[in-house]
Amino acid sequence: MQARRLKVYSGSGKNYTHHPQIIIQGKWLRSLGFFVGDKVTVTQEGNRLIVEKCEDGHDEEEEAAMVAEPAPRYNGPLGRCMRWS
Repeated sequence: MQARRLKVYSGSGKNYTHHPQIIIQGKWLRSLGFFVGDKVTVTQEGNRLIVEKCEDGHDEEEEAAMVAEPAPRYNGPLGRCMRWS
């Protein structure tokens, strides 16, 4: 497998305190068997972080529920734009 180089960002926590944050995202995760809705465990060994899929695995219904759908168009409190007479 190809190594990925990621950046450690500054995340904002409670009371706007800063803490390290690593964002892992991309289509390449799917090819490794990680899907939307999967639960993972992150463990630390020395200076390594190990990300493993939990035993309960992949739930296709949960993945489908997490995919964003287009929001309906907002028509305002009076419906579509109306001209006042």
